[in-house]
Parts: sequence; structure tokens; C-alpha cells
Amino acid sequence: MIDTKEMGRRLQNLRRATNLTQEEVAELLEISSNYVSNIETGRDLCSTEVLVGMANLYHASMDYILGESLRYNADRESNGPEKTALMHEFGRLSNEECAHLIKYIQFLRESKP
Repeated sequence: MIDTKEMGRRLQNLRRATNLTQEEVAELLEISSNYVSNIETGRDLCSTEVLVGMANLYHASMDYILGESLRYNADRESNGPEKTALMHEFGRLSNEECAHLIKYIQFLRESKP
């Protein structure tokens, strides 16, 4: 069974990580801002079409949005908003940008006192 409150909380966190308002999401997905609010608070379960639209908009996987039954989801959920936002940004990077970022992360770890 889908926990609509948890799903709504994840969608809200993803929306905030992308710096979008409920009104902007509603406009982009051609739905009402009240519907976005109801989805984020768990009062409404959105249609598949809206859910796919949100997943694409937030660069998030459907399994992450839908629930915590997979270990991947539980691990990702425990990361907190900073790591969630970072994971969102990773999805938007090119392969070349990822390679540069990996080198930078390795440098940071090696230079740690």
C-alpha cells in the first residue's frame, strides 16, 4: 500500500530542492496549485500522468517517490535534504561534469586532516 503522506513529503522535498513553488509546478504540469498542495500533504493520490510529470520535473525515480519498501529508498531517505538536493543535481550533470566532480570529491577526501 502506498503511504500518501510519506509520498507527499518526498514530493515536497524534491520540489523544494528544485526551488519551485507549488504554483510553478502546477503551471508546468497544467494542474491546480491546490491539487499540488493536496498531493504534498497526502490528502490526494495523484494520477499516473501527474506522478510521471513530477518525476521528470524533479529528475527523480518513480520508486523513490512511491515508497520506502526498497532498501535503496530507505537509504536515500535517511540522507536528509542536503544529500537529496545533491542527488537531484547529480541527475542534471553531463558525463564530463560528473568526471570533474568525482576528481574534486577525491581531492577533498585525500586532503582531509
